[in-house]
Amino acid sequence: MSNDTEYVLEMRNVVKEFPGVRALDGVNLKVRPGKVHVICGENGAGKSTLMKIINGTYVADEGEMYYKGKQIGARSVQDSLNMGIAMIYQELNPVLEMTIAENVWLGREPKKGMFVDYAKMYKDTQDLLDRLEMPYDAHQKMYELSIAGHQLIEIAKAISCNASVIIMDEPSSAIGDEEIEVLFKQIFSMREQGVAILYITHKMDEIFRIADEITIIRDGQWIESGPASDYNPDKLVARMVGREITNVFPKDTTVPIGDVIFEVKDLTQVKEDGGRFRNISFQLHAGEILGFAGLVGAGRSELMRAIFGLDPISSGKMYMNGKEIHNRNTGEAIANGFAMVNEDRKQYGLVLERSIHHNISLVNLKKYIKGLVDDKLITDDVERMRELLQIKIANQDVEAGTLSGGNQQKVVLAKWLVGDVKVMILDEPTRGIDVGAKSEIHKLMTNFARQGMGIIMISSELPEVLGMSDRVIIMQEGIIQGILTREEATQESVMTLATKGVGK
Repeated sequence: MSNDTEYVLEMRNVVKEFPGVRALDGVNLKVRPGKVHVICGENGAGKSTLMKIINGTYVADEGEMYYKGKQIGARSVQDSLNMGIAMIYQELNPVLEMTIAENVWLGREPKKGMFVDYAKMYKDTQDLLDRLEMPYDAHQKMYELSIAGHQLIEIAKAISCNASVIIMDEPSSAIGDEEIEVLFKQIFSMREQGVAILYITHKMDEIFRIADEITIIRDGQWIESGPASDYNPDKLVARMVGREITNVFPKDTTVPIGDVIFEVKDLTQVKEDGGRFRNISFQLHAGEILGFAGLVGAGRSELMRAIFGLDPISSGKMYMNGKEIHNRNTGEAIANGFAMVNEDRKQYGLVLERSIHHNISLVNLKKYIKGLVDDKLITDDVERMRELLQIKIANQDVEAGTLSGGNQQKVVLAKWLVGDVKVMILDEPTRGIDVGAKSEIHKLMTNFARQGMGIIMISSELPEVLGMSDRVIIMQEGIIQGILTREEATQESVMTLATKGVGK
């Protein structure tokens, strides 16, 4: 048992494993009351997993957790909330048809006898919103609010719990400067009241503005902790990424880089809840793998969705082989020679309950309809793709949902390669697949490039970006911060550009 009450929260040697990955490997954390403790690390370092163990979403496989000096074990999120541990999630999930008050008090509504005391609930909520200087009415429905509004209501909800520990996972990723000022004002106020804030962010200016203490996690392992005053941006970046690239990436640097096949000029997307990206210009060459690096909220996926015709473009132009093109929808994008492997293959890439035969033919039905569907041509193409990509299946009738992650990703690639692809967009192509399958996907990318295809790759794994890219474009908050050659791109140079701040 721990009698050390200097810390409101302490984690000792925490281990958490998921299938195929050790997400946390002996992580330690000591959190003092009345301090803002920032957890730093690259995407995938294990920060969010650790936070979800603290708040009860996950149960640690090994290790100990102490809260206010007493060891605690497995518990629910509601148990944690009742104890005084609240978490604001990176992925917001409000009940849009409910009011602000109903969302704030969901699952813990004030009662008058057996019934909900709505008068008290709405009065307490409005008092809370007014105290926090949030410009909302407690009776407003959540669907009337922007994403930034949803974020602020989550903050209000955490504060309403009178929590001793509040976890904030990327709370500023979807809100603007004005809302960030409101957020920081509340953080400073809670700190003065003795609340401990656990804060995850990739933004250097935020870290050094609000952090009292810093803990660095790398590849699921605790690296070090210390006062924020011991660090500067360069030192922090070096500690966050300070490993040699041990993965061997089969990038063939002898693949010839050809002429420009695709060009984007001043591409901008503006939406009611704020712009996703602005003034984006770049060129893609035949045979080139062009990496896109950046952190949460950088706008990379939004840019690729717009290029592929999934979302509208407000202004700007696109050219294929020097000729202006318009991808107003995915049909036009496919006709213009584009393919896109989305970061969420299960939701957008595959029909999981249908066969491999069906999935691979789906995008190319026009090719196969000759009066009737030419099933033999589909079968021949699927077999050709199975051999080309080494897809491990017993037969073509196997359901996509039964395959491993790596084989699912190969099926997604196969359905595009059946057509005539000039530009392949790969958004997180190796997310959620094992090391062996990653290597196979990387080899396929190199082979596609060798055939003259232009490849755009988004990845949150820096070693993957550095290992596979001929050039790297770094985005932050919807703008391009820099374009680096393969020789210029290092973990430090990319991370420095990705965190340097916009409009500061």
